[in-house]
Amino acid sequence: MRCAEVRRLLALLLCAALGQAAADRAEPEFAGFSPDGRYAALTQYGTQDGSGSAYTELWVVDSARNTLLERFYGQTGENPGVGRAGMLNRQQVFGKAAPTLKRLGISDLRLGTVIWKRTPPDLYARPSSPDVFPASVTGRPNMPAAQDYNVEFGRKLWLFRLAQLSFGPSKDCPPNSESPGFSRGLMLSVTSSPEPGTEVTTLLQEDARVPASRRCTFHYELSEVRVQGDYMALTVAVYSTSGFEASTDIRYMLVTARRPDR
Repeated sequence: MRCAEVRRLLALLLCAALGQAAADRAEPEFAGFSPDGRYAALTQYGTQDGSGSAYTELWVVDSARNTLLERFYGQTGENPGVGRAGMLNRQQVFGKAAPTLKRLGISDLRLGTVIWKRTPPDLYARPSSPDVFPASVTGRPNMPAAQDYNVEFGRKLWLFRLAQLSFGPSKDCPPNSESPGFSRGLMLSVTSSPEPGTEVTTLLQEDARVPASRRCTFHYELSEVRVQGDYMALTVAVYSTSGFEASTDIRYMLVTARRPDR
């Protein structure tokens, strides 16, 4: 068994041992690039609220097009106990994904270069926090200011800007008060200076709608930036309202693109 796989299984054991305390925050792990960076994979794992069942999810992404190629998912039965059930679940998901990863040349031996990283904060959907979360007036959420992240790489500065997009209240989302919960989309861009005195801004992603997997999302945070070859992969934390004891679920997604200096 590879060292990387051992680390994965040990982390999963810890996650299961923590039980309910760790139920709301998934653990992301970058699963590797292809040799030229054209393809990338991200996995996340954790424990479901309430049931205590362990889950593993793995995405394979086309870095150039920022599109999902394949998704692999596995979940144990309810209350699987500590360790073994979650380990088997994780092994099964990677087993299903193995032919695709091999065909595209994605390997956990090619993790690229991490040029920026931080642990996203814990946030809760409270209407009393007007600078971040929805106002009590239906249809008029208070939107947070765009978040700027300065990343220095190769003596160049890349400015990533993350903005929230309001898609209004949704009856499908757990309410924050007496009003339905709000859904928010993601807009992410990068500004670079390819030549002295010039600035070029590239739009990496702008949601035209909130997909079903993110329909109750109320906030986004940039978590990590990696590069490999001509491409980069950005891990974004996704905060969603949960129907279980009005808690917050933190999951992760990949946004990929060609590097701004290429």
